[in-house]
Amino acid sequence: MIRVGIIGCGYWGPNLVRTLAEMECVRLTHVCDVRSDRLEFISNRYPDVVGSLDATTLIADQNIDAIVIATPPHTHHMLTLAALKAGKHVMVEKPLATCVQEGEELIETAAKMVRVLAVGHVFLYAPAVARMRSLLSEQRVGELYYISAVRTNVGPPAAHVDALWDLAPHDVSIILDIMKQPPAEVFAQGGSFTKSNLVETAFLVLRFGDGRLAHVHVGWLTPNKVRLMRLVCSHGEVVYDDMQPVQKLQVHNPAIDNRMLSNGASAQLNYGSGGTWSPALERYEPLRAECEDFIASIKSGKRALSDGQSGLEVVRVLETASQRLRNRGHSVMRSSQVTVSAATL
Repeated sequence: MIRVGIIGCGYWGPNLVRTLAEMECVRLTHVCDVRSDRLEFISNRYPDVVGSLDATTLIADQNIDAIVIATPPHTHHMLTLAALKAGKHVMVEKPLATCVQEGEELIETAAKMVRVLAVGHVFLYAPAVARMRSLLSEQRVGELYYISAVRTNVGPPAAHVDALWDLAPHDVSIILDIMKQPPAEVFAQGGSFTKSNLVETAFLVLRFGDGRLAHVHVGWLTPNKVRLMRLVCSHGEVVYDDMQPVQKLQVHNPAIDNRMLSNGASAQLNYGSGGTWSPALERYEPLRAECEDFIASIKSGKRALSDGQSGLEVVRVLETASQRLRNRGHSVMRSSQVTVSAATL
């Protein structure tokens, strides 16, 4: 039985509380938040869980094996570092940290303490993303050329980070997982349009060493919520629309095109869709799968799908993109390269 405490009971924290409380191999013992009303909200639903206003007390508790952190990004490094040094396994919500240096320190500390460090990139566990992996590995759609992603909606009422750090971690984590390598170059453009001091929309382009590309558009200014990703391949296109209640994943077969092949004057020149089909997806909750992977890593020592190293690679991309945004997108190709040491590959 793994005894778990949760720090942060705001927007996402209650989902973690519910999920971990329902797992048979987990005993959720403590929750922590700086707001007493949030603790009251949790205690009314889970009276056996101890509430605390002080994170240091929870971290120091010797009866807790693992800590899950769902607090604002600027607190991730401080809380995660303290928990690891206290001998706890840690799963921290995305992003792992707000800069590469802090992320590297967390990974080094986890290794030194021999503790599991996982990051809450929950979309890596989505059934549609798992099916995309298998379609590519099975060569069902041929060679992957590029990925295009859009993630937009109305922004949060009290944002702690800009739209890049709020939304892009989801798509960047999926892209890096699919590409199986870090990008060689990162470019970004963005802007604010409502007198906000934060970037409200951003456009990223990732170029990989083998020539493949990825484009990500994130933003807070659209009234409709979009969660769309396209994988363009040599034998078709895979479209992942997370806003669809069913058939979130569709495969478009190569187009039928006789414009270049026709040699008869009577032939009608045209092109059109080659047809569409929807792969069957497993039915499970991604958050449950993420939590189960974290607990399994603690028990077996195996690498979690969303481990600290994969979380660090996401931070590398976001930090480089932020530098491009501060430079108004200006870049020389070689100057925007993301440096990855051999130890991180």
